[in-house]
Amino acid sequence: MTRCCATEIAERLELLAAGEAFLADRPWHEIWWGVMRLDLVSGWQLEIWIERDQLGSCQAAVTPNGRDWIHGCQRDDWTLGPDAKVLDPVALISAPCRQALEQRLRAAICWPPPALCGPPPLVSLANLQRVSSQGRSQARRSRPGRFASSQPRRPKPASGL
Repeated sequence: MTRCCATEIAERLELLAAGEAFLADRPWHEIWWGVMRLDLVSGWQLEIWIERDQLGSCQAAVTPNGRDWIHGCQRDDWTLGPDAKVLDPVALISAPCRQALEQRLRAAICWPPPALCGPPPLVSLANLQRVSSQGRSQARRSRPGRFASSQPRRPKPASGL
């Protein structure tokens, strides 16, 4: 499978700036220097670099059919060796389109909403044991099983824990 190219990604960025629906992994205001991951409704996945609260370069892209692109994989002229310039899809779009793209990313809707994210509440071992024993006793009462005897069960001797 071949890689997608920077011009394909630039076209997708233009559509994004024009209004294609997307979700971001986190809001712009939480990123001062880092990556914003985008899932576009068309199936594309993009990673855009934010540098000092400004729109940076495209770091990676994956098309709906699985072709990918990674920053640095495409150069303007490979024969120039180290002097070859990396093709960046963000640099290929016009200045007004770039401004529109930055405005849309600043107002991005995230998945899941950041307020709902966070670690699950801590549960004590005592609560886990209590809930576990309640579940076992309810299971025994609701369906005794085919080997249930009419004699009451004797408690098991406590182990040395």
